[in-house]
Amino acid sequence: MPASEDSRVFLLVLLILWMIVTPDSGSSNGFVSTPGIIAARVRRQRAAHGVLNSTKWGDFSPTSDTTPLVGDPGRYLNLTGFRQQDGLAWSDLEKFRETCRRWSTDVFYPTDFPQTDVDVDNGSERWGDWERGLKEDHAIWQNVTGTVHGEWVRRDPEVHRYAHDYNLSDIAPGLNWPGPGHEWGRNITGSHGKVVLRLEEDDDKPNDATKNGKDGEVGVVEGDGGWAREAAAVLTMQDEASGGSSWQMRVHGVHWPLQGALLLTTTSEKYAGIFGLPHLSPGPRFFETSQSLLNETIDKILRKKERSWIVNDGRNPWTSDAGDGPGEGNSPSPQCEYVIYLQVHPFSTQSLGDDVNPLLDPRAHSRWRSRMGIPAEGGEKAIVGVVEDELRNPTGAPIKEIPELRMSMVAWSPDCGFYLESKGPPSFSGYEGHRHLMGVKEEVQIYRIKMWILAMAAIVMGQIYLLKGQMRESSTPSTIGRVSFYTACMMLLADGLCFMGAVTLTLAGTHTFYPSLVLTFATFISMTVSGAFLADVWRIQEPERRNREPPTTRTRPTPAQTPMPAAQAAAAAAIQRDMPVIVPSDQDVDAEIAENTAAAAAAAATPILPPPATAPTTTTPSPTPSRGSVTTFQTITGRLVFVGIVITFLSLLATTWPTSIRSCYCNLIAFLYLSLWVPQIWRNVQRNSRRAYAWRFMIGQSVLRPLPIAYFYLLEDNILLAEPDWMSVLGLAGWLWTQLWILAFQDVLGPRYGIPKGWTAEAWDYHPVLREDNLEAGGLPIGLTSGEEPTSPTTLGRIRSDSLLGEATTAGFSGGTGGTAGDHGGGSGGGGARRREREKERERRGMHTRSIDCAICREVLEVPVISAGGGGGGGTAEGSSAAVDRGVAGVLARRAYMVTPCRHIFHTKCLEGWMRFRLQCPICREELPPL
Repeated sequence: MPASEDSRVFLLVLLILWMIVTPDSGSSNGFVSTPGIIAARVRRQRAAHGVLNSTKWGDFSPTSDTTPLVGDPGRYLNLTGFRQQDGLAWSDLEKFRETCRRWSTDVFYPTDFPQTDVDVDNGSERWGDWERGLKEDHAIWQNVTGTVHGEWVRRDPEVHRYAHDYNLSDIAPGLNWPGPGHEWGRNITGSHGKVVLRLEEDDDKPNDATKNGKDGEVGVVEGDGGWAREAAAVLTMQDEASGGSSWQMRVHGVHWPLQGALLLTTTSEKYAGIFGLPHLSPGPRFFETSQSLLNETIDKILRKKERSWIVNDGRNPWTSDAGDGPGEGNSPSPQCEYVIYLQVHPFSTQSLGDDVNPLLDPRAHSRWRSRMGIPAEGGEKAIVGVVEDELRNPTGAPIKEIPELRMSMVAWSPDCGFYLESKGPPSFSGYEGHRHLMGVKEEVQIYRIKMWILAMAAIVMGQIYLLKGQMRESSTPSTIGRVSFYTACMMLLADGLCFMGAVTLTLAGTHTFYPSLVLTFATFISMTVSGAFLADVWRIQEPERRNREPPTTRTRPTPAQTPMPAAQAAAAAAIQRDMPVIVPSDQDVDAEIAENTAAAAAAAATPILPPPATAPTTTTPSPTPSRGSVTTFQTITGRLVFVGIVITFLSLLATTWPTSIRSCYCNLIAFLYLSLWVPQIWRNVQRNSRRAYAWRFMIGQSVLRPLPIAYFYLLEDNILLAEPDWMSVLGLAGWLWTQLWILAFQDVLGPRYGIPKGWTAEAWDYHPVLREDNLEAGGLPIGLTSGEEPTSPTTLGRIRSDSLLGEATTAGFSGGTGGTAGDHGGGSGGGGARRREREKERERRGMHTRSIDCAICREVLEVPVISAGGGGGGGTAEGSSAAVDRGVAGVLARRAYMVTPCRHIFHTKCLEGWMRFRLQCPICREELPPL
């Protein structure tokens, strides 16, 4: 390698290293962050941890702005955001605690809680046994890892706060905060919306070493008020009343399993939420367990950061950023902070099975407890523990149905000043569907995702089966030429997007790896088979595309013709004069004379002797048409990949759009996807072909492909928690099946039935109305002309009555309805009378039937023909032709035969089967236009 190239490679490596280790503009986070910045941040966090460890319940007691006590300045903490000069709306803290206590007690029956007075530093509270976590007769999930969703409403606080009320440079100095006019993120201005919570926590349980706050396993602590462990959640908030914007944030906190309560908060540079979280808890016993737990867990994280301060990502471990971004950095954007209180609702163990109720059958209940491994003296919480163990490690326990996960929520923003409450009893009626936040545990959600993935794989395999059958049907150039290229493109594009999603699930999903691998394999096979079919369609239809392309004219020099000598001109005239005129078999003498004249001119143009070598030659440019560059199939593949990437990025971007716009986008994508038969309908009209795909393929694809869409549009508890939309799915299904009905009409009545002739290009009609005096169309087909001798003495040239034509043909010519042209009338009595009536009707309209042998199957073909000059009884040829052309039954009657441009006639099924393999007339081998 030359030295110049070595230097280029060296500079490129340095540039890449510089981009890795250098943070973004205004950010302190890189792969190797500045040690001074990291050390300063860790020191601030260590100081906040010291405040957490040294304070006690009641040290944070802000005064109320509405009813302040004279001479009471309140008590605050030396934490960012918890200081009095920071200006947060801490005067509403007691209201938040009261709301949390009320929501927790409303979950249970108030009479179930013996009330006792508990003396604390800041007064007297009536928590009772619930705060101690001693209730044993309620089944509450001890591990709340799962997903819940529901609706919320906004409540106004007593104290309002706005962005201009804060001086962020004083609250968190040393950072590049935006100007005072900057709008804060995560602010809720609407009155209602939706929320999705994805909670996660470990399965740690207390042991003897962790009781009473002793050192033991980090992550769980047990005390006088029960035990607590760490919890976190990703919250997706959607504000429907103000544009439908949505955003995500991550919150950290504590879960008290015995009480079913969770307290979560955000943490940022302007708000040390995790360090002051115990002081926000609803009671002193909650404070003790949460303080002991956070002291241990935060100390463990800080010690790890202090040991690895050289190479550190510099991110806040308790950041509210829900993504994997670099964090806040030195130029953070101010956002509203949140404190979230959740109360888990108890569930009925009767849903686990009929044997759970001891009142129905005590013996069956005893056997059920024995199979489940529940001790006889164990209460409902023992049943909950066994069910959770079965979910984590399935052993086939007799559980009929897993109860749902349900909880109520109270969210408070101390800096932006508003409350959010989940919609449910007692504020909202449960009969109207308001049941707070509903969902399922993680194990149930994973099971549902696995089942959906396997069902999706089965749907894709069904599509592959249908496509393979269609490829066997469309195996010749004639049948492939009928297929719409764009319909096949839409199917391939959908299969490619499914393959991309399956690969993503396989790489990202740990619990769904094997089902995702099955789906990846199925979508890959589907994409491969669809690509092969599309390649065949592209190759077969290439001449057709070239003919549609406008030719470009280019000139090339051609030798100029030298003047013909007088002797050669005289000889050519003599040849033309002496050439005899032979009368051809079709009696077209004028055409024979024109052909002889052209041949004589061509012969005269050829010199008898070559010109001498010294004769001068001149060249004149002559224009020659040439076609443009041909698009290759690789180019088409690249375009499909590009369209798929664009759709993927738009779909990811749509997750941040307002609800109305996102819903319109999803409906538009579904509408375009389910319009896959529209290009085929248009191609049938263009080519005048009735059907390209088999009905089994079209119906099967129309059933299988909308199923994944219908799952998200119809099922409320779908894996994406998408809101059902019955009106949209009914509209999409109606649109899809309308296309199938149009294809059916094209197959039965013809692709151009009802379409004005001026709207489409000229195409050969294989099912014309046959009239004896229609000379402009070439007359009757060969073998049906009255003056011709039949080639078969038994069948050709027979002119007889239409008694064998049947109900459909007669009804078709009379404008009625009936069967096909092959249905023969018969019978005696009433049948004979009806036959005589039909004969009279045909005679009145001037029609009769002629018979001929089909050259393919050698069977008799009966063809209805309109007599020349019209019929009797007031009927005219024009009226008969119009009745045949307009009536639906007349179109069905003409489907019995097909007439080629070379004036040969065959059975429809016979010629269609022949044209699947050859586009040549079976008799004269003349080229036939495609169907």
